[in-house]
Amino acid sequence: MTRRVTIGVLLVAVAALALTAAGCGGGKKKSSGGGGGNGVTALPASSCGPVQYKGSGKADFLIASDLPLIGGSRTQTIQMNKAIAYVLDQQDWKAGDHKIAFQACNDATAQLAKWDPTKCSANAHSYAGDSSLIGVVGTFNSGCAAIEIPVLNKAPGGGLMLISAANTYGCLTEPCAGNEPEKYYPSSKRNYARVAPSDPNQGAVDAKFLQGKGVKSVYILNDKEAYGLGVAKNFSGAAKALGITVTGFSAYDPKQANFQATFTKIKNTNPDAVFIGGLIDENSGQLINDKVAVLGDNNKVKLMLPDGFTTDAVFQRSEGGTPNANGAFFSVAGVGIDKYKGAALKFIDGFKSQLGGKPVDPYAILGAQAAQVLLDAIGKSDGSRSSVIDEVFKTKITDGLIGSFELNKNGDLTGANGAALLYTIYGGVGGHLKTLTTTSPVPSLVAAARKAASG
Repeated sequence: MTRRVTIGVLLVAVAALALTAAGCGGGKKKSSGGGGGNGVTALPASSCGPVQYKGSGKADFLIASDLPLIGGSRTQTIQMNKAIAYVLDQQDWKAGDHKIAFQACNDATAQLAKWDPTKCSANAHSYAGDSSLIGVVGTFNSGCAAIEIPVLNKAPGGGLMLISAANTYGCLTEPCAGNEPEKYYPSSKRNYARVAPSDPNQGAVDAKFLQGKGVKSVYILNDKEAYGLGVAKNFSGAAKALGITVTGFSAYDPKQANFQATFTKIKNTNPDAVFIGGLIDENSGQLINDKVAVLGDNNKVKLMLPDGFTTDAVFQRSEGGTPNANGAFFSVAGVGIDKYKGAALKFIDGFKSQLGGKPVDPYAILGAQAAQVLLDAIGKSDGSRSSVIDEVFKTKITDGLIGSFELNKNGDLTGANGAALLYTIYGGVGGHLKTLTTTSPVPSLVAAARKAASG
């Protein structure tokens, strides 16, 4: 099976995106509901849906989301957009005294069936040039963030805030090899933050989990992209710190027709497990099929997949996945949906009404949390872009959707408790993700994972 979503599914996705984008062009636009919303300038229909605004009078400012709305992540990102709109609705479409409208924008293309670098660049320039846009929730993929951050860093008004619910590539915010992260911030002022913990934490959790499963040797693959290579390095550092032998570390090309030669090479190293840094959108069905065909099922040679694969779509052929993902292990930040308490549980109970019976995805909670951080900052700001950035970095959340946390000067979580720095490990069972354990990373392993990416 190939990675490509079937033609029929792609056509449906493209058609749905086109319908979503209908009526959203340049210039002043009325919103799709409420009291108007034509106080803001709509972002281009080539990327963005209609302006949403259900408040009174005209909106003062616009916020946007930047997410891949085509490909294997679509199920998650559609929920994230609904979660952002739900948060705005709960706040009467206001942030403090400011009236806020919302547009959902797409950074994926049908050609790639995933995030597209060209699209990310075009979107960023559109955002920078729209003076009514005061902040962006995004991106979903770290590679897209690496393109957008420097463009938004130089946006008129002192930069434009980008806050992500999903980016985990450590080097977007913390020192790594070469000139990361400095190259992302040409003005030397940070304009990016995230409510998801970075991959040194995930690498530490995944390595410790595999050790607990008796793994003594592992082969590590990566897709050569920022996220995939980064999390692979992080996992490698943590695994070595635990005494797990890394039998090999190499890259794969997602565009390959098959990966049998790759796994034949891996078989010669006789690993107990394989770790893959990559994305569900990158020919994952074929990749996993060939792993099982050459190395055996995921009980014989264990398969560890980080959050780029952690969605039920990974089991579905129609989404580019495969039933052969059953038996694999998956990780993602946060706790199982049934384990959230307090504000998160209240959000989940209310948000369910927006989903037509579908289960709440963990990324919807992270998306809502990112939106709340941005809206709180806008509410405390003087209405300028630079003031919003300043207020984001003053964030202090007590008993939020992911627990209590602050943001440090790099834009990363600090002083966190609750779900903010926990990870859930799932097993693939019967075509679904089944919760196996929820755990926090071991600090010494996080340090080892971080060190592996810094050299």
